[in-house]
Amino acid sequence: MTTTDKHVLVFGATGNMGGAAARELLRRGWQVRAVSRSPQSEKAQALAALGAEVVQADMDDRASLETAFVGMTRVFSVQNWTTSGVAGEIRQGKLVADVAKAAGVTHLVFGSAGVGQPDTGVAHFDCKVVVERYMRDELGLPVTVVRPGPFMELMTDKAFFPPLAAWGVMPKIVGWETPLPWTAVADIGATIANVFENPDKWIGRDIDLISDVASMRQCQQAFKAITGKKPFGLGLPVGVFNKMAGPEMVEMWRWLADYLAANDINAAKGEMLAASREACPQLHSVADWLKLSRNGQGG
Repeated sequence: MTTTDKHVLVFGATGNMGGAAARELLRRGWQVRAVSRSPQSEKAQALAALGAEVVQADMDDRASLETAFVGMTRVFSVQNWTTSGVAGEIRQGKLVADVAKAAGVTHLVFGSAGVGQPDTGVAHFDCKVVVERYMRDELGLPVTVVRPGPFMELMTDKAFFPPLAAWGVMPKIVGWETPLPWTAVADIGATIANVFENPDKWIGRDIDLISDVASMRQCQQAFKAITGKKPFGLGLPVGVFNKMAGPEMVEMWRWLADYLAANDINAAKGEMLAASREACPQLHSVADWLKLSRNGQGG
């Protein structure tokens, strides 16, 4: 692939998955057109400083999307249910796919979640399956789905309210000793870049990306070993947290607890990590990621 071929359109470029993809692609010399509703935002300007072309577009506005797609044949698409709602995520995902189809996109990488199965009862998992099937079955787009597990960033990123969530309510629901699948956001970025650089290998495939498997207790111990202190947690009653954050997070954790109870993740750990390493050879363990995070390199 020559330098002139390395152009990509990235949605969600100021978010977790899209931001990690944009930064990694820029690092590898790609020409990144980063889509933002607010190009003057601090995060958008940080991408511009790294060399991205930041453009304004709205995933609910076809005209702005068509402008963003001009000259682009590769696209990373991801939607955010926390800002658009579940119905909005489906609507936006389908519209991006429609415009991609009309633009003659040769490779669309889709940022998903969950396990790729419908009717889980977790709305922001189920809506992504709707979009996946629309892109593949109805539009026939050349798609790769990247489906990470829970972000390691849940443990430290202030945007996720770790004291209340990861170190507070989450262990009450999934348990302190239950092995959990984790994904470092940096590994998502590397995976997406690897997929774009090897389209023949990855078009038509799903990647269930897991960086490590560790219980909340193991994560707590690693946190203490690396930082010298236990992570701070507030064990709010689940009902109170529900009122504060909405039901979706608790529903997701309850589903995860049930899913893990029915599936021996420890037995599957080797196979899961081997499959993930095919897409991202240098996966971060929880301990590795915590060390990088402490040094400001976790993203």
